[in-house]
Amino acid sequence: MTIVYESARDTHHYQERFQLPCVAPAPFVRPGERGLFVRRPRGDRGGASPDSRYEAALGRWGLIPLFAGSQDYPATFEARGESASRERDFLQPWKRGHRCIVLADALYRRGENDQRMVRVTRADGEPLALAGLWNGWRAPDGQCVESFALLTLPSEEQPGERRAVFLREGWLDDWLHCPVEEAAACLRPYDLGKLLRTPVDEAPPREVA
Repeated sequence: MTIVYESARDTHHYQERFQLPCVAPAPFVRPGERGLFVRRPRGDRGGASPDSRYEAALGRWGLIPLFAGSQDYPATFEARGESASRERDFLQPWKRGHRCIVLADALYRRGENDQRMVRVTRADGEPLALAGLWNGWRAPDGQCVESFALLTLPSEEQPGERRAVFLREGWLDDWLHCPVEEAAACLRPYDLGKLLRTPVDEAPPREVA
């Protein structure tokens, strides 16, 4: 599904949507690299204001389950929206309501013929709000390593393919704060008419900073 995403770089998006004076994230994030995500404040930390509904965190794109033996746990970049609540790798984050949002200016994926990349953006120029799950894994040395996965749904236009879940603008707070039993209702196909898909020769080079 996803090859790389381009983080939302304008900090006013974090300020307007989440009242976060957010630091600029890495410009491009690939599976296994660190990315910025927004969640409701962790209850086991005292850093957030009591009135805060959101906080930003950095973590590895590739969720590390609680039972993992090391932080190199493989292939958890995507969580299937229709079954994440039952899958071993994602069961605990789903039950605990560890939901998050990744703001992205663009997402790069393979095109329909798999020969070229496609850069997916919102037609109105606003950032994509990608739905995800996060987890905090305790390393043997006691360090808490945070990580996340992006949720996906089956592609409507390409049978057999999957698409990242783009949250509707009015559902951002609901996704982060609604009861667990209501979360799946936020995972809906996005209106493709609101997206621009631009063919590009390749994804951004890894050395871009």
